[in-house]
Amino acid sequence: MSRSARIGRRLDAAETLHTVVSTMKTLASVRIGQYRHAVAALEDSNRTIELALQTLLRRNPELLEAEGEREASGLAMVVFGSDRGLCGPFNERVAQHAHGLLGARAGAARETALLAVGRRMVRRLEGRGWSVEGSVDPPGSLAAVEGAMMEVLRHVDRWREQGRAERLFLVHARPTSGANYEAYALQLLPLDPSWLHALHDRDWPSRRLPVAFGDARDLLRGLLRQLVAHALVRAFAASQASENAARLAAMEAAQRNVEERIDALRTEYQAARQSAITAELLDIQVAYLAVGGEGTERSG
Repeated sequence: MSRSARIGRRLDAAETLHTVVSTMKTLASVRIGQYRHAVAALEDSNRTIELALQTLLRRNPELLEAEGEREASGLAMVVFGSDRGLCGPFNERVAQHAHGLLGARAGAARETALLAVGRRMVRRLEGRGWSVEGSVDPPGSLAAVEGAMMEVLRHVDRWREQGRAERLFLVHARPTSGANYEAYALQLLPLDPSWLHALHDRDWPSRRLPVAFGDARDLLRGLLRQLVAHALVRAFAASQASENAARLAAMEAAQRNVEERIDALRTEYQAARQSAITAELLDIQVAYLAVGGEGTERSG
């Protein structure tokens, strides 16, 4: 195979790779928009939960003191990662953030209940010396978020029944601007007393007063579970948006590298083709001169 043919095959492969990278960039951009839209859509349901909690606290102000006096010793943490590659240091950054938080908070806890989303996150946390109790597969689409949330919620419910989740943290990435993201930690439980008092004192948005049915503490437990479930869905959506932002950044870097490689291969291919053409012309010229020389000798 000639040199120009070998370079041509490498050029074809690079152009195919460029097409794949461009497609992955497009998919990542679309998914970022989908998950960001999902996060924004969750604000309405969050407002509904806050209104229900506000009603309960205004009718039962003693719950404010009960929540504020609770001791929080047990520490539980859910760390959100990814099992898919081509997203740069995404898992590493989240694992490092969780490691720092665990190191600062776990000392005062009786024990730490640790759940990882994604097997890659399990390896990174265990590599830093932490024992991971279980793992949940990351959702592959928006439709799969609810199932993943329910699986995590079952772990959280069990921890709360065992008294191991008085302090519950969610550690995940959240998108910032463009293809950027940051590692983020949310302390979900216990509820912030200042937030509860502000919610209690907030003006009711209409003249229609709500009515609460049932035992106040049972209602509070149910609302707390709804708050946890809602926060988990938001964490999944934010993590997935960030993962795709990381993948978009990785694909943009890969695209630049592939384009540079294509330019270099095209230059090399053109040089090889020019050399081959020049060599062919020289062969023709040599052959012509050889034939012309023989004719001259015969004529003489």
